[in-house]
This record gives sequence, structure tokens and C-alpha cells, in this order.
Amino acid sequence: MHLFDANCAVGAWPTDRLVYETVDGLLAEMDRLGIKQALVSHTLAQHFDPPEGNRILVEELAGHERLLPCWTLLPPSCGEMGTVQELVQDLARSSVRAVRLYPRIHSYSLDTWQCGDLLTALSERRYVLLIDMEQTDWSEVARLCEAYLDLSVVITALGYRHLRFLFGLWAHYSNLYCDLSNFSTYLGVEETLQRFNSERLLFGTGLPTLDGGGPIARLFYTRAPESDLEAIAHGNLERLLARVQLGKERAHER
Repeated sequence: MHLFDANCAVGAWPTDRLVYETVDGLLAEMDRLGIKQALVSHTLAQHFDPPEGNRILVEELAGHERLLPCWTLLPPSCGEMGTVQELVQDLARSSVRAVRLYPRIHSYSLDTWQCGDLLTALSERRYVLLIDMEQTDWSEVARLCEAYLDLSVVITALGYRHLRFLFGLWAHYSNLYCDLSNFSTYLGVEETLQRFNSERLLFGTGLPTLDGGGPIARLFYTRAPESDLEAIAHGNLERLLARVQLGKERAHER
């Protein structure tokens, strides 16, 4: 099965020595696990300096067609990533179609007074936005999905006690997704397929802080039609990334 990892990173970790730090280490781990492609962010951008981490990420991924960059962003009010228009242009120049936000770690608000212009620009261009569950709460997720309907909001590192919240939001918002990195509720994938459809789930490992074997087993042991498994394994992420409109034009102007 073609596996496209929606949630992994390269770089050093501030507290632990992980299974790998470098791009070569990631590729070796992907080969060991049978993962064909990956959407990759940089730990430096998460834990220290988003602009520098994004720059290093682009350099380190150059020439590796299996690896696609996922930038970590800050709101324009922080003054570290330029204006919204400059940031959108930088994303386009580096062919970045997915981004991450860490509002708790980086100490800012996702409310409109601080992130409204940024989120509006990302939504207009149909970007994929990944955010760890520990960086937000369900009321905030609901506000994101309702206010920015063309933004593909992907919750990562979910945990097994959140499925009732997730199902409640899925009943209202079609632009909300979840990865498998910590989707550990017993038969949770099967129940998702029964109540909703396979379009809501993305394969993701959480490498290098989580063991990639867990979500692979979670997917491979799921009793479901092959078409649903393929959608989760790679098709859904490919579809969301293909929707992104790079460049200066906004999606609704096309």
C-alpha cells in the first residue's frame, strides 16, 4: 500500500535523543516502515525559531522528491515572518502547501484579532493546516472550521479520549480531518468509516517522537474496503494538497 505520511519531522529534539534527526535518518526510517512519501516539518521551527527552521527545512529537503515541506507559521503581528502577502509569496516560492501552528508553544492567539488575516489568506488559497490537539481545544477548532470553510484543518496527536468531541464536530464541518498518529480508540477507524466516510482520516505517524509502527498497524488491521484504506493511506492527503492554490491569486478568483 502506498503510504503518505501527513505528520512527521526532522531535526533535533530539546529533551530526548530520538531515532533520527536528519533527512537521511528519516528516509531510512521510512524505508524500514514502507512509507513512500512524507509531509515534513522541522523541530527547530517548532521549538525555537520558525523562520529559521523553515529555511533550513527547505534546504535539507532539496532534491528529495519523496519529502514535501510543511512550514511552521507565526501571525504577522509577531513581526518575524513579514506581512501576510509576503508570507503567502514565500510559501508559493517554496511550493509549500501545508503549514503548522503552535499557538500554545509560541504564545499567541488564534482569535481573529491576531490570526484572522493570516487564516483568511490561507483559507482563500485552500491550505492544509495541521495543529496538535494539545495546542488547541475543541471550541477553538469549531471556530476555525466555521470561520474558514476552505481551510483543511487537520488535528494531529489526538489521543483516545477525544472521539466523542471529534464525531460531534464532524457532524457539522466537512473541512475537519484527523491523522492516525495517536488515533488509538479501539475500533475507532471502523466506527469513523461506519458513521462518516474514509475522507476524514489521514495516515500520519508522528515520527520521530512516536513509533511509526502503531498507525501502520492501525491502518492495516482495519477491516474495510481496499478503496477506503487507500484513501486513508495516501489519497486523502493527495487530494487536499492538490486543492491548494499557490501564488498571488486567491482560490475564489479562479
